[in-house]
Amino acid sequence: MKALLKTYIYGLMRDRKKGPAAGFFKLLLSIAGFFYGFFIRLHGMLYRANILKSHTAGVPVISVGNITLGGTGKTPFTLMLARHFSEKGKKIGVLIRGYGEDEWKMLEENLKDTGAQVFVGRDRVEQASIALKKQKDIIILDDGFQHRRLKRNLDIVLIDAHHPFGNRSMFPKGILREPIDGLKRGDIFILTKTDAAPDKRDALTKEIKKITEGRPVLRARHAVRDFVDINGEKKEKREDLKGKIVCLLSAICDPDYFAHTAASCGLSVGKHFSFPDHYDYRLQDLEKVIKHCERENIEYIITTEKCAVKLRPIAKSLKSKHKLRVLRISFEITKGKEELYAGLDRLLRN
Repeated sequence: MKALLKTYIYGLMRDRKKGPAAGFFKLLLSIAGFFYGFFIRLHGMLYRANILKSHTAGVPVISVGNITLGGTGKTPFTLMLARHFSEKGKKIGVLIRGYGEDEWKMLEENLKDTGAQVFVGRDRVEQASIALKKQKDIIILDDGFQHRRLKRNLDIVLIDAHHPFGNRSMFPKGILREPIDGLKRGDIFILTKTDAAPDKRDALTKEIKKITEGRPVLRARHAVRDFVDINGEKKEKREDLKGKIVCLLSAICDPDYFAHTAASCGLSVGKHFSFPDHYDYRLQDLEKVIKHCERENIEYIITTEKCAVKLRPIAKSLKSKHKLRVLRISFEITKGKEELYAGLDRLLRN
């Protein structure tokens, strides 16, 4: 019931629900959005007036964030940043609030070979202090654009090119976490998932540059790296699954882009089982997917790295001939890569 309610509300926020009932609920959400927007603006004013204080970490801090609810690609981009600095010989601390166990576990698993450490907690100032005691050289603040208590040296804002601002309404009527003019605080902007929205990129770039007085706007997409089994052991190249009819299984904010990414490497999607973001999978969910695959003679079930965290303990109890594979992606800058790395290198020199 909770999952269904969450899905319905998210549909309202994306203007996907119509009819009298939807109109009534949207009115209620609009009223709530007005008060939410008021407090967000007041919060910003208090920081600008120095009534609420920001704290300095003592080492460079890079914030990776957005102004909307939902997946813009913050986690894979954070991984890319951590790897970049690790290759420069820096000790990295990644601060994450830890709203979903799936996200910070995914970060930890992917950063094992870099030496980067993930610090989980709601109090980012406290976590930054702990990271400093662990002798970290750089702090990456995951989902930090709205977090004002910890000062940052660079604010990188990710914007979903396909659904940039939703219906342009504040939460909970829309997906905006703050008014669009909040982008003025950003330093570098990255349009993500641009391969799924080629017709929107130029207009969106122009709008952002107008708001931010010409600050850099880069472009990026999610590129398929490979496939691994649910335990992250057996690897298969993307070419090995090309042309296969597969079943997708996901519990993420943007299932449509997951399907787009899967199709981009030659997979034929026979069925997509999509659950609400951060959904806690149950054994019967996976059994339902397997039964469908048995009926349709589908060999491969493809899921996301984020979902794999919660599916792994469930999958261990199943004995199935079906191959449950995790599609691993990398964050690929398609325009402005040199500009991004020049900015990061300047940060290291200062």
